[in-house]
Formats: sequence, C-alpha cells, structure tokens
Amino acid sequence: MNLADIALGLILLGLSAYLLFGGADFGAGLWHLTSRRRDEKHVIEHAMGPLWEANHVWLIFVMVMTWTAFPPVFAEVMSEHWVPLSLAALGIVARGSTFVFSKAVPDQGWYAWIFGVSSIVTPFCLGAVAATIATGGPGWLSLTGIYGGVLTTALCAYLAAVYLIWDARRLADDTVSLRFRGYALMSGVAVGLLALPGALAYSVESPLLLLSAAAGVVSLVLLVKRSYLAVRATGALAVVSVLWGAAEMAGLDLDAAAAQDVVLEVVFTALGAGALILVPSMTWLFVLFQRASREAAR
Repeated sequence: MNLADIALGLILLGLSAYLLFGGADFGAGLWHLTSRRRDEKHVIEHAMGPLWEANHVWLIFVMVMTWTAFPPVFAEVMSEHWVPLSLAALGIVARGSTFVFSKAVPDQGWYAWIFGVSSIVTPFCLGAVAATIATGGPGWLSLTGIYGGVLTTALCAYLAAVYLIWDARRLADDTVSLRFRGYALMSGVAVGLLALPGALAYSVESPLLLLSAAAGVVSLVLLVKRSYLAVRATGALAVVSVLWGAAEMAGLDLDAAAAQDVVLEVVFTALGAGALILVPSMTWLFVLFQRASREAAR
C-alpha cells in the first residue's frame, strides 16, 4: 500500500461519514417535507440540532483531499459534472438558510418547502454524479445517473427514518417513534426493491454489496423486533457498504493521478493536526446535545 492508496482510503472514509451524517440530514428533510404532523416535524428539527450544518465538514474534507492528493481527477470531475455539483451546492446553501429562516419566521411556509425540496435535490445530484463516475455512464441525466440519484435519495430517507426512531424515543414520544419505525420499514423495503434491478443490470458480484443486502435484511428484522439501537448500526452498515461497493465496482486506480509523495506527506500531517481539533470538538458537541435531550425528556 502506497501513499496514494491511503489518500483514496481517507477520501472514501470522508464520503462514508458524509453519507451517514449529512445523508441522514438530507433524508430528515425529505420526511419533514412529506409529513403533515407537527409532532414529527418537531422531532426532525430537534434531531438535526447539533450537527446539521457541521456535517458538511466531511464534504469539504473530501473536496480538499481530492484536490490536493489527485489534482487531475478533481479537475476532471468538476469540469465534467459542474452542473449537478452546482445544483447540489445551491441546495446545501438553500436548505441551510431556509432552515434558519423558518425558525425566525415560522409563518412563512415556503421556507420549510424550500428546505424540503433542497434536501431532495442535493442527494439526488450527488448520487447521480457518483453513479456516473462509478459506471462510466454518459452523464448525470442518463438512465444510470437518474437511477443513482434516486437510489441515493432513498438511502438517505431510510437512514434518517432509522435514526429518528431513537431520537423520538429520547424525547419520550412513543407514538412518533412507532410512526418513524413504519417509515423505516417502508423505505427499507423500497430501497431493497430499487437496488435489486441495478445489481442485476450491472452484474454486480461485489462482496461489499452482498454485505449491504445482508445488513439491510437484518435491519428489517431488527425493526420488526423493535431493536432500535442495534438497527442504527446495521442500517448504517447497509448504506455505507453501497458506497464502498460502488468504489470497488469502479475499479479506482489513481496512482498515475496522485500528487508527489512529499505533497501527500504534508497533507497527512495537516490532516492529523486538524483531526486532533475537529474530532473531539464534534464528539463533545454531540455528547452535550444528547445530555440536554435526556434532561429535557425527563
């Protein structure tokens, strides 16, 4: 394993973190848009409180790592996919600003509408680009790109529903918790049915995607048994395995595009120093929020 392989692994780890945390926020926005119940919206807004904007640090990390470690790849991706990536960036800005504005001016319903729509547009565009890159498809609006965008959006909705079950329980709202359990079961089955044709069409035999399918089935069983804490782990595994399986399917070999070793060494040093600040800070933020939630629920 050389430095380029380590850099690629770090990029995939950053994408995994963004999918699990930022993706769950996008999915929460989708449920916020479709829900007509104030109690569900309250749980969603409360759950997004601690890290909803901080989650984009993982996307920034991925972009900076790709830019510095693999400059030609970054240039090619940004030049060929600037339209969907620009739409995704616009969606990130729109959902962030309208989420804040909806708190200050709650009687303006269109703030919540823009927040929800942006929460769908952003993962769709990012998923469409990812699918195009993984399969070498003709573009983000091709059948492959659209399929990847829809699947990514569905994965975010499923992940959010799984997470929101536990958040509703922390707020001592068993009724809403059961509703999100139903949403998780529904979206989990939908994701499975949606993923199957793609696996068959692309003759996917990756062990990682088989792991995702197995974790998805186990997650549905855990939801039926109401094992809400365990299903958070298996649901996350099912989702992130899709990302790593797609990377494996793409057969990424970026040695020729990698920066010089001296540059990668500097990048890794800066990354290690930054992680000493970032990881404890975000962990402490989450711990404080969880503690406040438990105290409020008593």
